This record gives sequence, C-alpha cells and structure tokens, in this order.
Amino acid sequence: MILLALLGCPRGGPAVTLEADPAALLGRARAEAVPGAIYAPFSAVLAMKDNRVAAGGNVVVVAPDRFRVELRGPIGPPQLVVACDGDMVRAYLAPKNLFVEASADAGLATVLGAEGGDGARVATSLLLGRVPMLPGEPTLVSSPPGLQWSRADGAAFSVVLDAATAHLAAARANDTAGRPLLDATWTPGAFPGALNVTIPSLTVSADVKFGEWSPASPSDAAFVLLKPEGAETRSLVP
Repeated sequence: MILLALLGCPRGGPAVTLEADPAALLGRARAEAVPGAIYAPFSAVLAMKDNRVAAGGNVVVVAPDRFRVELRGPIGPPQLVVACDGDMVRAYLAPKNLFVEASADAGLATVLGAEGGDGARVATSLLLGRVPMLPGEPTLVSSPPGLQWSRADGAAFSVVLDAATAHLAAARANDTAGRPLLDATWTPGAFPGALNVTIPSLTVSADVKFGEWSPASPSDAAFVLLKPEGAETRSLVP
C-alpha cells in the first residue's frame, strides 16, 4: 500500500506534510468521534466456495457495534442478509435457505482473527475502515505506518494506517500457525470508498465499491434477523 507523504496545495499555499508517525496516527484514530448511524449503497463481487455473484446492496452501520448488510440480485428479495445487534450475528443465504447464528464474540471475533476482542465492535470498525479495539496495546510499526497486536500463542492482527485520515488502509490476521484468517484493503476516506476482503475460514471473499455514505435512522429491528421457516441452521465458526 502506497501512502502519500506529501500533499500539494494550490499555488501560494504551503505544502502540507502528512503524518506518518504511527503513534500520532493511533492517537488521532482513538480521539476521533464515533460516527452516528450511517448508510451506503454498494456494488460487490462475492466469491464463495461453489459460486460467484455480482450484485448490488446496501449497508447500515450504527457504531460501535451494530450493522446490517443486504446483497441483492437483479430482481427479487435480498439473496444474502447479515445483521448484528451488538450481541448476536445472524445471516441468511436465500439461494440455499441457510441460516447462521452465533454470538458476536465467539463467532465474529474468531473468524476475523480477533479472538478475545469484542466481535461486534471489531466487525463494525472494519466496515467503517476504523482502527478496531483489540486487547492490549499494539506494537507500533513505522514503515508503512501501522499497528500490530501479537498474542503469546503466535497469532497476530496487524493494520496499515492511512496517513491522511488515520483510518485503515489494510489489515491482516494470522492464526497460531501463521495461516491467514483475514486479509483486507480499503480505499480510505472519511468513510471507505472500497473494501476488498478475504476470510479463508469461511471460504469467502468480497470486492466491494461503496456509493455515497449518508446519515440513517434505522429501527432496532433492522439489526435482528429472524430465522425463516424451514431454513437449515449452521454454526458460523467451522
């Protein structure tokens, strides 16, 4: 990931040096106000174990720990819905009539390589391209500027920070054997312009391009997904 070191200003104005010190960027990230409820449409290419889907959808996020993602085909109802109410994460894959339900901590935190963290908060931060809150203090990485959380068992979660915004440019998580659990890159901004993410344990990857992010006012019910009658139920964690 190439990080800009210098931003050109209009003629007559001074050049502005972008902050490349990871400690300063971490301080900015932690001091940033939590955004209110926000919504964006998106287009995505979703690759799963046995099929590949190009579709549009929308995402609603209420920091620090609630979100709903819907992926739609050309016609008809949503083909994939994922909702998290802060405690539980639930998903429904319509073509397979498959329903998934798990606690955010035991489910989301594990598949994202953030075991021991608050899974709902970590997932919400990643959707917004913000630095996640993980247990312990991270090690500062200078080039490119970033952070790394390492566990005694060898597992690690690392991020690269965008020098202009102190938001995420990339993230990677490995398990105790060094195998990747999460590999993601963002197009940073006030809110992400794009997100490319791979989660090997779920055999899924997504290439997402977001439209304009706008304020939203979802009801609490938007973040609770009910199991459709007759749907097969599976665990989130393989």
